[in-house]
Amino acid sequence: MNSVLIVDDDPDILDMVSLVLKTNNLRVNCINNGADLLPAIHRNKPDVVLMDIYLGDADGRDLCNSLKASGNFNDIRVILYSAGHITSSSVRESGADDFLSKPFDNMQLINKIRALI
Repeated sequence: MNSVLIVDDDPDILDMVSLVLKTNNLRVNCINNGADLLPAIHRNKPDVVLMDIYLGDADGRDLCNSLKASGNFNDIRVILYSAGHITSSSVRESGADDFLSKPFDNMQLINKIRALI
């Protein structure tokens, strides 16, 4: 079963997205801050990381950039999302594999994850 790690500081979004992914036969793990990203990846080895850009303790673009620059985890696919105005260049520079604007359609999310797996 493919797995997704969701990174968001909003517990309601974690619950909602987790439910959507689980009902689509994906294994889901959730964390609510950027500081736990690498330990969670070590623990769970996800196929895809779904991460909010504006986390309370970090910027998802910076976390993505660090992840993609690491030799150990650069093959993990990353989808960033945000409700804020985000430039395509900042997403591209982060190394993210895809981007979604909030609010996003659940099927659009599932289709993007499936395309990356």
